[in-house]
Amino acid sequence: MISIVFLISCIGFTIAGEGGFVYLINLSGSNWKKTHQEYYAMKNWGFPTLVKTGEAELVYIEFGNFPFLHVSHAQVEYELVGTEGQSFQVLAHGRPNRLEVVYNNLEIDGHPKGMSRNLGWRHNGDTNVIIIERNGTYTGNSLDTANWMNNNIEALGTRPLKQISIPGSHDAGMSKLDGHTAFGRACNVLTQSHSIGKQLNLGIRYFDIRPVIGNGGKFLTGHYTEIPGSWQGGNGQSIASIINDLNVFTKDHNELIMIKLSHSINTDFHYRKFTQAEWEKLFQELDAINYLYSNDESDVHLDQITLDDYTNHGSRASVVIIVDDPNSKVELGRRTGRGYFMPSSLDIFDDYSESNHWGTMIHDQIKKMKQHSDKQYFLLSWTLTQSDVQAVLCKPTVRDLADKANNQLGKLLYNEVSTSSFPNIILIDNVKDTNVALMALAINTKITL
Repeated sequence: MISIVFLISCIGFTIAGEGGFVYLINLSGSNWKKTHQEYYAMKNWGFPTLVKTGEAELVYIEFGNFPFLHVSHAQVEYELVGTEGQSFQVLAHGRPNRLEVVYNNLEIDGHPKGMSRNLGWRHNGDTNVIIIERNGTYTGNSLDTANWMNNNIEALGTRPLKQISIPGSHDAGMSKLDGHTAFGRACNVLTQSHSIGKQLNLGIRYFDIRPVIGNGGKFLTGHYTEIPGSWQGGNGQSIASIINDLNVFTKDHNELIMIKLSHSINTDFHYRKFTQAEWEKLFQELDAINYLYSNDESDVHLDQITLDDYTNHGSRASVVIIVDDPNSKVELGRRTGRGYFMPSSLDIFDDYSESNHWGTMIHDQIKKMKQHSDKQYFLLSWTLTQSDVQAVLCKPTVRDLADKANNQLGKLLYNEVSTSSFPNIILIDNVKDTNVALMALAINTKITL
């Protein structure tokens, strides 16, 4: 009997596999030696024999799942040289395609030996596998992102903010649609999938929040664009709910949180900037945020303050609000230095690429990082912008574009980082997992090697 596999191959019928990259980042203090590798129905699964400590290796893999016949699966095992046989595995499972890391006899992030972590799958993107050693303990893909700063306070605490990389959320409040214009829809307005509270737990520590007045005088977040003849967009999470999310989080987590307020719009009154009276009313709401950071110095430089000073050596949370809305001519008055700061307190470089192509965006942002990050507090805007046609057709959506950009948040950033050139803020849309927080921690480690 002729097999089905032989028959299909004879008539020239082939199935394209799904490919992507595994990016191995070794910050474990030990070389990784490959001790075992096997695979079935994989088109590519070739891992290096050795990954030296302090280095990174890029591996292209491709699933070869054949309909109704073969399901891809594979594994590779690495031993940490010089340890007592500590090792880990990277596994591949097909249909649906996913990757997994298993820490065989390696205690990591406080978990018992043998724990596993689902890494998902990023088709045509990077799946980062990272192990970081700190004072004899290990952290990695199972990172406790809700406490990542505090758990690393010994390494980060004495550093000024200018020497720390943190993950940020662009248009952070736009995870829901609570009122919109005629052409403002979820596909062209929503930038995030999760609330501020969920993003905090995923490790985000910088929030780009754009306050609007809408829905009859309520303070909300908004995402609006002025086009010829009108404003289009929509409202997102309310300011009241964001305050609640912050207070719930800081009750149990001693982390530094930065909030930037900009792009104020009163949608109830001709889409104009906030007046001083409206800012004052917003500030009165924001005063309910717990653990607002105070510094009464007349010429304070926020990027020169250490994480220890912000959090009292990891014993309390700290929230910094930067108000950067020049066209509204906002004044802080008595609140200056008491939780609220003007842009003059943080010399930040923030210039997005305004491109809808991830290659163009990454080239632009890496170039700017190398030109400006040694001189200013540098925000890396790892975000894509819909074209007019994409915004009208709703294809791809803002979050679809974000996923394409975030899929490249591995080799194309980490490889370019050095002690003199790195992002202080990695700003992304559509925060869905812990990947950006883990990348920030890997960068914090790399720049001290």
